[in-house]
Amino acid sequence: MLDFVLLVATFLMTGIEAAYVPTDEGGGDYLVRVEPDLVKSSSPYQFTSDVPADARDVRRVRIFVGDAWPPAVERAVLEASRKPRQAAPVAVTSARLADAPPVSVGLAAERPWGWLIGSLIALFMSLGANAYLSMLLAQMRQRYLRDIQQGVA
Repeated sequence: MLDFVLLVATFLMTGIEAAYVPTDEGGGDYLVRVEPDLVKSSSPYQFTSDVPADARDVRRVRIFVGDAWPPAVERAVLEASRKPRQAAPVAVTSARLADAPPVSVGLAAERPWGWLIGSLIALFMSLGANAYLSMLLAQMRQRYLRDIQQGVA
């Protein structure tokens, strides 16, 4: 268990970045950047990077060892991140799924605003309750100190 926690902490502290950059000819490049300190350390763990499902036809994998992307690659990564991603086509393997009615696009684009607003209301109510309890504690402490001082004198 401790090894797993240390591995997760290593991933959070060190940099392994990955990006998929589609090319104009079709397909694309899968880019991986690894910090030099991670490569220099003799780690017994295997580091992996999963190719995203929407990365179609990966033509090559490019691995960079450095603290940052090279400037030209960074521009390509930023441009690719601004483009909208399209879902990869999924083959229907079940006859039951093939006979199912199509899902409306409007339902897929719907956002869970009710849950977000409810969570925010709960958050602000919790913060307000904590502020109220803090004020009560401060008043009780003042009363306690006042009573102690009057009793001693």
